[in-house]
Amino acid sequence: MLRPSARRAGFTLVELLVVILVIGILATITFGLFKAANNGRNKSKSKGEIQAISMAAQSYRKAYGDFPGCATGTDDRFRRDLLDQLLGRRLLRFTTPGVPPTLLDFDHVSLPGGANRQMRSFLSLDDVTTNDDSQISANDWRGGNAACREFVDAWGNPYDYRYRVLVSLARFQEWKSPNFLVVSCSVNFTEAATPGDAPPLAEYWDPAPAGGTTMTRSGIVPASYFDETGSSGPYRADNIVNWSN
Repeated sequence: MLRPSARRAGFTLVELLVVILVIGILATITFGLFKAANNGRNKSKSKGEIQAISMAAQSYRKAYGDFPGCATGTDDRFRRDLLDQLLGRRLLRFTTPGVPPTLLDFDHVSLPGGANRQMRSFLSLDDVTTNDDSQISANDWRGGNAACREFVDAWGNPYDYRYRVLVSLARFQEWKSPNFLVVSCSVNFTEAATPGDAPPLAEYWDPAPAGGTTMTRSGIVPASYFDETGSSGPYRADNIVNWSN
C-alpha cells in the first residue's frame, strides 16, 4: 500500500528570491511614477505662482510707475524687496527727475497720510508660498532686518527675482530689458554648500559672456540660457521662468 507523499512546507530559496525581485521591481516602478507625478504637481504649482507674481508686479507698475526694484543690489535683497513691495509693505518713490527711485515703508512720513496710511497689497498670501507663513505679518521687514520673508517654489527654494537696482543711476541704467525676471530652479538643482541655503546663483542665471554684462545686472537672457552645462549641473533646461525665448 502506497503512503501519501509528505506535503512540502514553505518556499525554496529560489522562490523567495524571485518574489523579492518582483517586489523590488514593482516598488521601483511605483516610486518612479510617484516621483514623476509629484514633480509634475510641483511644476504646475510653481508655474501658477510665477504667473501670480508676474500679474502682481504688473499691477504694482500701474500703481507706482515701475516694477518692484531692489534697494541694495545684494542677492537676498532682490527676493526680500520683491515680497515687501508686492505685499504692500514698501513702495517705490520717484522724487527727482533723472534720479533713481527709492524704497520707502508704506507709512513713511513723506507719503500722503504718513503713519495713518493704509497698506495696499498686490498679492494674496494664498497665491504664493513663502519661507515662513507663520510670521508673514510680523514687522521683520522694517530697517532691513535679515529675517525678512521671501517667496519659495514647490521644492522649497526661493524664487529668484531681478529688476533694476535703485541705489545709483549707473546701476539703474544697466538694466536693458523692458521686463523683470523671475526664476524657479525647479526639480534639478545642485544643493547649496550649507544646508538650508538657496541653491547657487548658477542654478538660476547664466554668467556673463566674454566682454559682456551679467544677466543679473542687465536683464538680457542669452539664447543659450536653457542649455545644460555639465553632468553636475546647473540644469537650467528644467527651470521655470516668466519669459520665453
